[in-house]
Amino acid sequence: MTRAADIKGVSEHLRTVIAAGQVDAAMAMVEKLLARNAELELQIMKLQRHQFGRRSEKLDPDQLALFVAQAQAEAREVDAALKAILEAVKDPEAPIPPPALRPRKGHGRKPLPAHLPREEVVHQPSPEELTCATCGGQKECVGHERSETLEFVPASFKVIVDLRAKCACRRCGDGVVVAPVPAKVIDKGLPGPGLVAHVLVSKYKDHLPLHRLSGIYARSGVELNSSTLGDWVAAGTDALLPIARAIWRRSVASHLLQSDDTGIKVLDSDHPNGVKRGHLWVYLGDGAWSSFVYTPDWKGSGPQTFLADRKGWLQVDGYAGYDPLFEREGATAVLVACWAHARRGFVETLEAGDLRAAIPVDLIGKLYTIERAATEAGEDHHARLARRLREAPPILDALGKWIADTYNAEPPKSALAKACHYAINRWQALRRFLEDGRLPLDNTASERALRQVAVGRANYLFAGSDQGGERAAIAYTVISTAMLAGLDPLVYLTDVFRKIADGWPNRRLDELLPPNWAAVRAAPAAP
Repeated sequence: MTRAADIKGVSEHLRTVIAAGQVDAAMAMVEKLLARNAELELQIMKLQRHQFGRRSEKLDPDQLALFVAQAQAEAREVDAALKAILEAVKDPEAPIPPPALRPRKGHGRKPLPAHLPREEVVHQPSPEELTCATCGGQKECVGHERSETLEFVPASFKVIVDLRAKCACRRCGDGVVVAPVPAKVIDKGLPGPGLVAHVLVSKYKDHLPLHRLSGIYARSGVELNSSTLGDWVAAGTDALLPIARAIWRRSVASHLLQSDDTGIKVLDSDHPNGVKRGHLWVYLGDGAWSSFVYTPDWKGSGPQTFLADRKGWLQVDGYAGYDPLFEREGATAVLVACWAHARRGFVETLEAGDLRAAIPVDLIGKLYTIERAATEAGEDHHARLARRLREAPPILDALGKWIADTYNAEPPKSALAKACHYAINRWQALRRFLEDGRLPLDNTASERALRQVAVGRANYLFAGSDQGGERAAIAYTVISTAMLAGLDPLVYLTDVFRKIADGWPNRRLDELLPPNWAAVRAAPAAP
């Protein structure tokens, strides 16, 4: 039974048993209790989904269509005006296109990568099979049947022994000279560039705690304490700091900047529990520059300081700490809201049982359908914007009217009213995607960038200090930007550490940035 039917049934029953003067008060109380019950049911649903359910908000299209039909039927019973709102989305004269069939993915084994080294092993038939049964002669090889087996060679250590020649004049015994000490990532340290790179990639890309990495190394016969590995992490991130700063600058200067944050536990002896909650913020510039910044708390001063000079589009969620960037005098940052966040409240309300929320979920889904069509057609941002301006405004008009009408008719504390309020407060910013074809509908790219932090903290649990959080931000910045450039972070960091150890000049720092480093590697060699 729907919420509207619940209220109607209970109210009619009360009218027959309560004196006329008390009916209105009783009805108001029932509505209040039912609204509170719906709110509690939504909270329970969220907790159950967080602990046991899926994280994706994607709904089955057939199920969503059923919800929409049921919601429309209920809407006609409750308010006939909703029918006109729903019909405004559709052009009754336009034929309904059949659902697009996605091409089926091919089956079979993918060829093994060509860059892997090949080791050929020749197999001969048995001696009896090499004798011709007709003439008794010996058979000769006329070709080979070829097949491949993928094998794994465990990673191994090696020791590089540096022999520095000492030279002197044998005649007089004076003027002894010695070859200079080879450059190292850590002055007078034990690890080579590849080992420092492996420690950083293992911790911040493969999410291995240092004590577990120490155990892995021990199986190869090399005993390295986790404290020693921690020192190497500190030295490695210190060496990468200039590169991280250059990435931070390019993120802030990007055409589109997306931002989000996540918490991380940090050991703190001054905290009553011995552990406090720090935060890692990601600033994703044009999908290419992935900057991470650590702050010891969740105060708005963190993003406000980092983005103080931001000019242009800034796509963020509803965190109030960003607001001063858009509201201060002479503000140059322009807010772009996230449709995924706007949709989330409606999806949660729908899953809690209020089928009316299927209507905005369906309409927002139509906006994403426009984006998929543009992507599948391979359109550039100019053609994408033209498609948006042609197809999106009728959907937005219908959605905006439905949200406004529903919000005005709903109790302000209901889940549906809260979802409507979120969209109403950000309506202008939600429409920004109609101003620039390079603006995405949502901020999920920055959320995906934070997943590596979420996976990592589930393994290493906490940072040892605020300084440890800052080092994590440096490592995540460089490694994640390398991944966006399509690089193997181990190969990239090994080369970068080697160049830094050899005294790479600061004036050529840009050449070490992942996209530039990748471009040099991809360029054909000079004849």
